[in-house]
Amino acid sequence: MAAPMYNFSIPSALKAWIDQVTFPKMSLAPRRFVVTHARGGAYGPGTPRHPYDHQERYLRDFIQGHYAVDDVTFVGTQLVNSRLDPALAARRAQHDESRAAALAAARKLGSAL
Repeated sequence: MAAPMYNFSIPSALKAWIDQVTFPKMSLAPRRFVVTHARGGAYGPGTPRHPYDHQERYLRDFIQGHYAVDDVTFVGTQLVNSRLDPALAARRAQHDESRAAALAAARKLGSAL
């Protein structure tokens, strides 16, 4: 599943898709879910905006609560807007580091699957 963060949550198209594939509670365990995401700002643990990360919490709660899947991994990059927004340009190195870490994590997950 790939999901950008829009206004601190998931895009409406993803929400609509979730609504369409939601059946009575069912177990997909022991399957594994991997969610990839990109965020314009920094919302990771320890950042001032971490409390506004409703995207991961929503998706984790849905996947675990509705499908009974405990193995949920999130891989993403932060500060994507630093590539375009002059106000975030000073944080470009943080974005590059975040992107490199996300790509490495995705490669590792891909190899394991």
